[in-house]
Amino acid sequence: MSSGALEDSVPPRPVAAAETDDGDRFAAHLARSLAPLRVRPLGDGTFHSSVRSAAAGEVQVSVVSGSPCVLTRGPELIDPGDPAFLAVALLREGRAGVTQDGRHCLLGPGDLVNHVTSRPYEVTFWEPYEAVVVTVPVAALGSHADALSGRTAVAVGTDCGPRDVVGVLFEGLAAKVDACTLGAASRSKEYLADAIVSLVIAELVDIAPQSAGDDLADRVLAHCLASLSDPGLTVESVARAHGVSVRYLHKVLAPTGSTLSAWIRRQRLERVCRDLVDESLHGRTAAAIAARWGVTDTEHLSRALKAEFGMTAGEIRRSGRWERGGPRPLHA
Repeated sequence: MSSGALEDSVPPRPVAAAETDDGDRFAAHLARSLAPLRVRPLGDGTFHSSVRSAAAGEVQVSVVSGSPCVLTRGPELIDPGDPAFLAVALLREGRAGVTQDGRHCLLGPGDLVNHVTSRPYEVTFWEPYEAVVVTVPVAALGSHADALSGRTAVAVGTDCGPRDVVGVLFEGLAAKVDACTLGAASRSKEYLADAIVSLVIAELVDIAPQSAGDDLADRVLAHCLASLSDPGLTVESVARAHGVSVRYLHKVLAPTGSTLSAWIRRQRLERVCRDLVDESLHGRTAAAIAARWGVTDTEHLSRALKAEFGMTAGEIRRSGRWERGGPRPLHA
């Protein structure tokens, strides 16, 4: 169905929307739109969040955005009597990690991932983010319920191949949430819900489980993102933390075409740049900001920023803006 047809056949209805500056209020809004979750803000800046959602039949579409945070659905929040939902998320901005069923994956802009609400999971957003989340009752998945529910925490790209259709659909649904045109009192919403469920099944049911090496690579990068502020973060410390040798760690990450130390360095410098242009942090020196991200060699800070991004710390701060064109993966 084209977007024009959807607009013609589905009259607008109010959309649940909320913007908050408090983690507890954000959790309350998430409980109404997605599932009960605990929210732990990351960083020491001002916390912002937004949830916009609408429904088409039993399918819920939400656009969630905000400051870096950790969303956790622990066993204490799960009622065995509650209906189970499959949540499929498209990350539009930022970088995130998802953990469920013993697996962990990393997501960048354009990646899809699914998890189920009936089992514990955790989502970490290390930087400002926006995601489109579509929740579907597991009961509506029919014979594919077990297959989809068993392929949680596996990142799926939408930049090529047939899954590009899913990415386009999710982007379109996000626009309809903003335009208040998803819900309706007619049968159109039932057709739309069926179409969404069918497409999710068709494009995600054949996802192959991650290999042990892929999962270790994702866990390593997630560990590094969570530990960037630690000046002691090194390839050796990462290898020890994961019980592997440095040689094996290099082997696991070899397909990326870069080194872990270079990736850590760039991640730190990107966050230094982001904080340098943050108006709420203008009272801090460049050295203090760099130390916040584990960069202790401040004597060479501007030189490193110049080499990586073409501007010194002072030039970045005076510009008042910095765009990196999206987070780069390890192989970039």
